[in-house]
Amino acid sequence: MKKIVFLIILCVLCSYLVAFRYDGEKKIYWGNEVPDGWNGNWPSEFLTVPEKTNYKKTTSSYQIHEFINTLKWRSENMHVEKMFISDQKKVCPVVVMANPRINSPKEAKASGKPVIYLQGNIHPVEPEGKEALLMLMRDVLLGDKKYLLDNQIVVCCPNFNVDGNDIWSGENWNAIGGSPRLMGIGSNALGYNLNRDAIKLESTDVKGLYTNVFNRWDPTIIFDTHTMGVVNHGYAIAYATSILPTAHPSPRGYVTHKVFPAVRQAAKEKWGLEIFTHAGFDPGGWHGGFDQRNWPPKVWSHAGGAWTIEGKFIVSAYGLRNRMSIIVETPAQPKFEKRIYSTYAYAHELLEYTNVHGKEMMHICQEADEDIVNKILTQAESGELKNYVDGKYESWGKIDVLAYPPGKSRYIPGTSILQRGTNILEGPPIVFHDVEHMTKTVGTKEATFPRGYLIPADLGHIVEKLRLHNIKVNVLDKPIKVTGEEFVIDKLVRIRKRGYNMTELEGGFFKSKGKEFPAGTFKIDLAQPFANIAFYCLEPEVGDGFVGWNLFNDYLTSLGVEKNSVVYPIFKYLKIIED
Repeated sequence: MKKIVFLIILCVLCSYLVAFRYDGEKKIYWGNEVPDGWNGNWPSEFLTVPEKTNYKKTTSSYQIHEFINTLKWRSENMHVEKMFISDQKKVCPVVVMANPRINSPKEAKASGKPVIYLQGNIHPVEPEGKEALLMLMRDVLLGDKKYLLDNQIVVCCPNFNVDGNDIWSGENWNAIGGSPRLMGIGSNALGYNLNRDAIKLESTDVKGLYTNVFNRWDPTIIFDTHTMGVVNHGYAIAYATSILPTAHPSPRGYVTHKVFPAVRQAAKEKWGLEIFTHAGFDPGGWHGGFDQRNWPPKVWSHAGGAWTIEGKFIVSAYGLRNRMSIIVETPAQPKFEKRIYSTYAYAHELLEYTNVHGKEMMHICQEADEDIVNKILTQAESGELKNYVDGKYESWGKIDVLAYPPGKSRYIPGTSILQRGTNILEGPPIVFHDVEHMTKTVGTKEATFPRGYLIPADLGHIVEKLRLHNIKVNVLDKPIKVTGEEFVIDKLVRIRKRGYNMTELEGGFFKSKGKEFPAGTFKIDLAQPFANIAFYCLEPEVGDGFVGWNLFNDYLTSLGVEKNSVVYPIFKYLKIIED
């Protein structure tokens, strides 16, 4: 009898030790590990495609509609809208979840609740976000997560790239070993990388996002899901926020120092996921990479993860609106279920945070709106107000990081499938010490922030883009005379930068004490909350503003920029001296 009791105690002790790491913390799920039954016990009609297929398949756009319709027939807390009709004539649905139900932005504003936007599948070759958000919608509307609608309105688009999702391809599977063998492609049907379209707004998809979600619903924070590709860091999720030095620092600072640490801690304690390390140090922003050529690692940087200081990414550009944003990325090597689990955990804990702190977050954003307008009204006419047109990353300091040694490309035994430069990421990673954390955004070059801009009447296509960004633009009904600055272009330089044909202008600003503009000229008064967007788009020295994306090239060529110096057509006015 004593032996039996001893064995029982020993078994209990062993199970306890398995559930906890050597340092006494709850079990961390490395590699492919997930806890049993983490996704609940649902009848077949409420299961997602991965759940039905043991995580071997991902959901088509048609099946997304079926799943949303299933939820709609069983919940009174959802409203479905059409975000856009794609180039291949598919509807992109967006689901509004609220208690009580909200049917319009007007009702949302009247409720006083913050709007939280969740987005998946901008790159269908990275489908775990799509699947995690479908499961989260189900659990919030029909399961035990209904309380997450107590204090917020959740707007969710699980399948943003509806066309790319259904262009089924096996070509990417060899690089992402844990994925379904058939997935969509990275671009949309016309070849646009939608996460590079946040400034130029060329694609049907991103225009629809701005027009029908950002401009109408005005989310306090947006959340965008991705796969990071083959990496060797030791974390279940990499993440970042808007990194533009042009953007107001308060929303970025709040996400960095409030949201990130809270979600990270909850993910570790409640879900067993390590998404950051180094207790007591919290710079925020863990989207990056190592220099694989130099090992062991000495620098971790956003730039190493292709998160350049540019506004072309949707999460980065959203910061220019004085709002908050988060991008998350899972490593590609773990199996599909683990990547869905990791994304679900992060999205869930974000909603936990916003459900409690959403009003505080709204207040931070409203204060940023008011601060910008006040500065424009009180400081712009003097010409002393400045903003950044370029930036770089600096170090927050040296930290410890978790990483696995670099892997080598190999064929999966018995197959013709090549896994490129990867290892399995099993078990606890190695702790590397004294690694520079190069994710701190710093502005490096300034320009005058004017009272406003004046745009020639024949540049209507520029004004159309600005209005898509929700910038208010008026038309002069009579001539005016202003003081300000104009940029003289000495040279237009066409360059190839990060896979795109871009433009840079060489030249300089000159002051004008009095210049007249005729009736019909477009006028932007920057005393409006989204002034930073107009500044970023129109300034000639911003690397990926409208100049960088070639929107002025034809106009400047018609002025003779290839042969002579010409004046940049957008005038920065400081003061109206005669109207």
